[in-house]
Amino acid sequence: MQKILIGTNNKGKIKEYEILFKDIFNPVPLSYLEIDLDVNENGLSYEENALIKLKYLKNKSPFPVITDDSGLEVSSLNNEPGIFSARYSGRNSSDEKNISKLLKKIRDQRTLSNTIETDRVVMIDRTARFVCSIAYFNSGNPAEIITSHGECYGLIIDKAKGNNGFGYDSIFYVEELSKTFAELSINQKSLISHRYQAVKNLLKQLNI
Repeated sequence: MQKILIGTNNKGKIKEYEILFKDIFNPVPLSYLEIDLDVNENGLSYEENALIKLKYLKNKSPFPVITDDSGLEVSSLNNEPGIFSARYSGRNSSDEKNISKLLKKIRDQRTLSNTIETDRVVMIDRTARFVCSIAYFNSGNPAEIITSHGECYGLIIDKAKGNNGFGYDSIFYVEELSKTFAELSINQKSLISHRYQAVKNLLKQLNI
């Protein structure tokens, strides 16, 4: 099976790609080629950031390359944290710090709304979506750069639930399954996630 370089060393992402590319590609991390991804992700969109990483890596791999950029968008926070999801809490961000900042902003917003409108209960919109953009390059065809996009919708809950996943998975609640992403197995998540949708679209473009 042909290898494909995944532009990350994030073990969670690699495991997801192993499932998503089962029987199609053999995903390997950057460490497989001893590559350090040293780029400034200063794009204005997920796709731009994915392409920045791809352009850095595409001539460093003897086999196809995939990079992605993904994030969480919360409707009531004007789609924050968006492309800044991984570094939402600033330098030395961690999943815990990012989640803590996000939940605090939602709580602060609710407090402000209740102060302004004391005559009724104010419901804060908790709808959110995960977004993923993929950029693909085939070293066998230098002209072939393909981009793909995927989304998954849910709600933000007040308290983290589940021990699986990474990032904001523990507060992203999928109503149809009555569970957070972090309460799903990796196989369950990989059937509905934003990354699944992006890969599905990519494989369609590749006629696979």
